[in-house]
Amino acid sequence: MRALAPVKYYTATSLQDACEKLNQAGGKGKVLAGGSDIVDWLRKRYMPTPEVLVDIKKLGLDTIETKEDGVHIGATVKLSDLGKAGIPMLAEAARKGPSPQLQNQATVGGNMCQNVWCWYYRLKDWNCYRKGGPICFVPGGRNQYHAIMEQKVCNAIVPGDVSVALTALNANVNIAGMEGSRTVPMKDFYIVLGNVLKPDEIITDIVIPEKPSKGVFLKSRTRGAIDFATASVALSTTSQGTTVALGGVAPIIPSGTPEEIRSALGKATPLSENRYKINIVKHLLSEAGA
Repeated sequence: MRALAPVKYYTATSLQDACEKLNQAGGKGKVLAGGSDIVDWLRKRYMPTPEVLVDIKKLGLDTIETKEDGVHIGATVKLSDLGKAGIPMLAEAARKGPSPQLQNQATVGGNMCQNVWCWYYRLKDWNCYRKGGPICFVPGGRNQYHAIMEQKVCNAIVPGDVSVALTALNANVNIAGMEGSRTVPMKDFYIVLGNVLKPDEIITDIVIPEKPSKGVFLKSRTRGAIDFATASVALSTTSQGTTVALGGVAPIIPSGTPEEIRSALGKATPLSENRYKINIVKHLLSEAGA
């Protein structure tokens, strides 16, 4: 087994302490919660590995509470505990993700922030655009599992299933940093090359404003279990209407009304080996009742 890259380790005593440690790391620090993804980074030294880890497991961010503004899910809540939120589609998204062992370790915030699993990004000999190189190798290479929408400069896809469900649920992400706290809608959390978190910022909790009267999460994957989505569809109906979110198809998570999503799918730009994803998404949308 490859030895882990050397790293400085801190156990944060408060949110302020955690943000200060990340700020001092100057962009070379990462939050440690469950650690199921970050350990893989540290093994692959040719990836942009962190030099500082800030452990936030003792900050009390592992609770699920219902408040006036909705259901609050702490950033370090384990995937296996999402059923306690009382939103079946969210628990289903967690259940259809990693193995039960990883569900008992991985956290909601970590799942949201995990890095992409594009093989050109994760393999040693490819200095792709996302790693600071000149180009994305996907359009001219193996691309059967990559993006068909919103590609721009990168064709990797958001890997987390829970994020797709949270986007359909119109969740909001509460974030703490050196400049104070802010809230970002889940639909705006991802950008083409990652997410909106600044180097000194930490997700504290995710707020779901309203439990859906109808909630669906459907996923197509190559293997029958513990596999990333070839494509997925989450649908949530509340008093505000119906929102649909798509997973496995873009570097962000496309979302909108059923009509908007079908229109966006009609403008998809599949690559040489992944046109099949369009039919999968159409089938999942139909099965979800979108």
